[in-house]
Amino acid sequence: MKYFILILAAVVLAQAQDDWKIKSANEVNDIRRECHKEHPFNEELQKHEEVLRFPDEDVVRNYEVCVFTKWGVFDPETGFKKDRLVRQFEPVLKREEIDEIIGRCADKNEQGSPVDVWVYRFQQCVSRSEIPPNFLKIIGKL
Repeated sequence: MKYFILILAAVVLAQAQDDWKIKSANEVNDIRRECHKEHPFNEELQKHEEVLRFPDEDVVRNYEVCVFTKWGVFDPETGFKKDRLVRQFEPVLKREEIDEIIGRCADKNEQGSPVDVWVYRFQQCVSRSEIPPNFLKIIGKL
């Protein structure tokens, strides 16, 4: 019984420390706009963004790092926060589907890639799923 209480206390403490909240469409788009100020896209890249299919370019990779970091779903030191990503995308697909996609795409950077390449790899993996078109229905175009 003593161990059960300790485990329960640890879980409650961990949840209390994670004050991250699911972002609304407006909040996501504000983050995107803010990151575009830091990493502006040309007209061609803007067209790619409309469908969330990005070419492998420095400005794109840096923009993605900016978005995922400010969104609170990625930390350059510890990687992707899978639980947050699953919670964020829950309105667009079934939880089990999202969990499988995120589990497959959010690697631990075993390759030792630079942060921008790591984030781009994740985005490319997720872009092959049903998450982007369904998420775009919620957040809309910029």
